[in-house]
Amino acid sequence: MERKDLFKPEYKEEEMQELFEWFEQRMDRLPKTMQIDEATSTSDLRRTVVSYIRLLRSMKLTISHSGYVAHLLLIRERLREAWKGDEPKD
Repeated sequence: MERKDLFKPEYKEEEMQELFEWFEQRMDRLPKTMQIDEATSTSDLRRTVVSYIRLLRSMKLTISHSGYVAHLLLIRERLREAWKGDEPKD
């Protein structure tokens, strides 16, 4: 799944809460680094995820912030692919 497939001009509050909770429940399993897409990587995935969540929780979401949400969704997809059947349960 590519970022363009995850980008929407608006996200519901329920979607955001579910996304934040998904990461919070798995924070201890995040790998140190990640190649998120062809152009984006992080040397500290946990810090990246925490930063996105803090940023998104601190403001009223607009289309300007949809890229951050799409990035978190892409990270989640990459993690699901990497974990395959070994994903922690909610």
